[in-house]
Amino acid sequence: MTDKKKQALRNSMAGKKVSEMTAQERELFDQEFQYGLSDTTQIKRAALKSKLPSKAKDLTMGFLSRMNLIVRK
Repeated sequence: MTDKKKQALRNSMAGKKVSEMTAQERELFDQEFQYGLSDTTQIKRAALKSKLPSKAKDLTMGFLSRMNLIVRK
């Protein structure tokens, strides 16, 4: 498939739902779309599992106490 043909297909499938695409558009879409099953997803998962700094809690609690939203003991 030539680059001009691919670009024409990309333009024609812009804004369409996958279910509305023609067979050629879907084939190109499947070739170019990254499903995120590569090694980079493991990096993203590791970043999501990392703990947030405790300072965020201190800042939040300070803000809430200044707004009188926390009942002090």
